[in-house]
Amino acid sequence: MYKIGFDAKRLFHNGTGLGNYSRRLVRSLKEFYPDNSYVLFSPSVTYNDESFYFTQEFETVTPGLFSSKAFWRTRNILLSLIENDIDIYHGLSHELPIGIEETQIKSVVTIHDLIYKLFPSNFPLIDKKIYDIKWKNACTNANAIIATSEATKQDIIANFNIDPKKIHVVYQTCSDIFDQRYTDKEKADILENLSLPQSFILYVGAIMERKNVMSIVEAYNKIRDKIDIPLVIVGNGRNYYKKILAYVEQNNLKDKIIFRTNVGNDELPVLYQCAECFLYPSKYEGFGIPILEAFKSGTPVIISNTSSLPEVGGTAGYYVDPYKIESIAQAMLDLHENPNLRQNLINSGYEQIKNFTPESFAKKTMDVYESLF
Repeated sequence: MYKIGFDAKRLFHNGTGLGNYSRRLVRSLKEFYPDNSYVLFSPSVTYNDESFYFTQEFETVTPGLFSSKAFWRTRNILLSLIENDIDIYHGLSHELPIGIEETQIKSVVTIHDLIYKLFPSNFPLIDKKIYDIKWKNACTNANAIIATSEATKQDIIANFNIDPKKIHVVYQTCSDIFDQRYTDKEKADILENLSLPQSFILYVGAIMERKNVMSIVEAYNKIRDKIDIPLVIVGNGRNYYKKILAYVEQNNLKDKIIFRTNVGNDELPVLYQCAECFLYPSKYEGFGIPILEAFKSGTPVIISNTSSLPEVGGTAGYYVDPYKIESIAQAMLDLHENPNLRQNLINSGYEQIKNFTPESFAKKTMDVYESLF
């Protein structure tokens, strides 16, 4: 039995990617390995419906009255870890406290991706320098590193010169809300509430250059006369988003491409279930959770043939070259015109999702913990 501490900042404060990873892992470990003791360390706690479970079920440690929240995760947390007799500390998002290697506490860090290295123009110089210091420190000093994919493992080796034996690939899972099935009436009500039609092509995610959303829009424009359903884009963005909106305006696509920025967690599964296909031709991903969400929802997926995405998609994806608009356009057209192809991909998706269960996620993470002793 171990006493395991987690960096829970993202768990309490991030509603999407890194927060979802943290919440799913901690929940899964408690479910499948309840004999261990789990402690959440965070600079502060956000109280909402989702965090309520964690504040009720786990011991939570925050900085003392006179402790700096800004630097607590970097250094001051060490005293709290020692005072709480932590056996293993897991930095869930790229960071470990400075000096943890000088204590008796075993350390694990999860590296999700190295986007700032591969797409440096998307990050301010100061951010890149900070990431370099923090992430290299974590990878160098951790007793073990968890990479979210084999592709991320290779990126860690290439960029930080880390011994491959120290890096363990552990695939994550996705929320069980996508297992729920809705009646036709429930679907119709949610679609009406969102002012959406009964069928469409779907993209869900951040609207940014790396996600390749402009290429999705340009590909759709190429086949607009051959497809009788709209493209629905769910997500938020900034300057890149404005650029896409301008393109839609210039090409008279306002009636063909629908943007939605605020879709609730209870509504998103319905969008997947109603979509003819899901588009995820990203240029780079450390993993790719939306692919699993689509598989669980019974939605065929168009996926990039780059980075970690073939690991996630397996034989269940329709693969495209993200740098070729014609490739994305042809994939949409093929799925639109071929119901048998769609059904085959749906069936393959149901099989592929079996490789990404909460139990497997927890077991492989626990295997990493146990390898430290």
